[in-house]
Amino acid sequence: MDENFVEPIIINTDNLIAPSVANSLWENRINSYFIYNSQDVPKCTIAIQGYNRLDKTKYCVECVLDYTQDVDYELILVDNGSDDGTYEYFQSVPFKRKKIIRVTKNIGSTFPSKNFRELALGKYIVIISNDVYVTKNWLSNLLRCYESDPTIGLVLPLSSNVSNNQQLDFDYQNFEEMQTKAAAFNQSDPTKWEERMRLISLITITPRSVLDLVGNFDPAFIHDFGEDDYAVRLRRAGFKLMLCKDTWICHDHDFRNLEDKDPEEYKKGLESGRNTYREKYHGIDAWDDINNYDMHLLSILDTIQLATERISALSVDPRCGTPVLEIRNHLKRRGVKKTDSYAFTTQAKYYTDLLTVANDVKSDRIDFIQNHYNNDTFNIVYLGEPVNTYPSPITLLQKLYQLLKSGGVLFFKLRNVNDINNFMISAGIGGSTDPDMPANLPLNELNECLRIFGATDISISAEQEFLSEQDKATINGWLTAIKGKKSVSQDDFVHLTTKNYLYCISKG
Repeated sequence: MDENFVEPIIINTDNLIAPSVANSLWENRINSYFIYNSQDVPKCTIAIQGYNRLDKTKYCVECVLDYTQDVDYELILVDNGSDDGTYEYFQSVPFKRKKIIRVTKNIGSTFPSKNFRELALGKYIVIISNDVYVTKNWLSNLLRCYESDPTIGLVLPLSSNVSNNQQLDFDYQNFEEMQTKAAAFNQSDPTKWEERMRLISLITITPRSVLDLVGNFDPAFIHDFGEDDYAVRLRRAGFKLMLCKDTWICHDHDFRNLEDKDPEEYKKGLESGRNTYREKYHGIDAWDDINNYDMHLLSILDTIQLATERISALSVDPRCGTPVLEIRNHLKRRGVKKTDSYAFTTQAKYYTDLLTVANDVKSDRIDFIQNHYNNDTFNIVYLGEPVNTYPSPITLLQKLYQLLKSGGVLFFKLRNVNDINNFMISAGIGGSTDPDMPANLPLNELNECLRIFGATDISISAEQEFLSEQDKATINGWLTAIKGKKSVSQDDFVHLTTKNYLYCISKG
């Protein structure tokens, strides 16, 4: 035998068929993953990662075994450097289609995934931390959402102990009661599926095809903001992120009180990850530019009268696009069958991300907005930044009002320039100047201009500053001292503690 000969690695493709060319991006991607239609391949690979906390690990595994009986899956159990008997417990788990990975030293929660992806056979890869307890119908519900649309790249459920408006709390005394309530809640309902810009992944469930296309987490994000980065990469590859509000799981970790974390190290990790994100995406901030939900203003969409067949909505300066999705999500819950989303931005850095959530995107100076759209075009117009942070705010409102169809609604905010911060600055006792430098636009003058435009219905509410009880008492004390014997009214307090006035006006 030739001394240079080595035994080849055989990849048997005899029974496989090469992918055929299709007519779209999504069909080509699906055709390339024909291998996962084989009967020998499990629907899912579920990987459970454990690092100490053996009691949590045991219940996590038990929940997967008990509540995942309606989906075909294999199990990968990952001991990420534990010293509390986790490995021995994994050996005892009564599941035939299991594999065990043992990491000798914990060097991070993302490290093992680089290895078990190569061992996973499933069409979907599911990763679960040992402080997450799944519930009845959890996986079948999430898969139903995935399989409804080939453009969906990430699906997650509601949970306890999570941020990003993904939290739902059940009142229960023990895990048995928790499972009973979750079973009643977890009923598949497509009207409760919401598209999001980003998602916090307490579990991850991702098609292998998406993982192969988008890749692993960027190692630049060692602890924090890796999920935020991954969300951008998914969206820019053409995928949607969906939050399934018809499904709930339990996260047994009190992150708000920094369970198992050093406060200073946690703060440093957040600052480092946020700066890394800003550097990678050329000045876009993972919090300020993505998490602008504007929940107070857009909640009005749940109550006003709207058509249900088709709605055209324009979002002006919605930053990266969260308000675009929130408008669509609100309308979906209202039973609107189709929403055409348009976006206009005065900052070009948001253009690429807006393309991932809107049907059409324009970028220009705010003065030229009417060059891009015809009057009487939209059912909804939303202005993302406070109107008095723009030059010529009254002229801008008139232009936006003209873009509305009859019966359409305009949403905007007015920054309160006489709030507690300016009060403190005037009194010489601190406070911080508003970096947006809003103009002083009195409410009564603004309201009169809106009536001149022809607005038939003007609704105004207040978005309050977040204040502690001690802060509220201090402000009431100041007001009492200033007014002397005059009584302090609720209106006085509200005006001083209002950050923005929220407007919803209808076009007659």
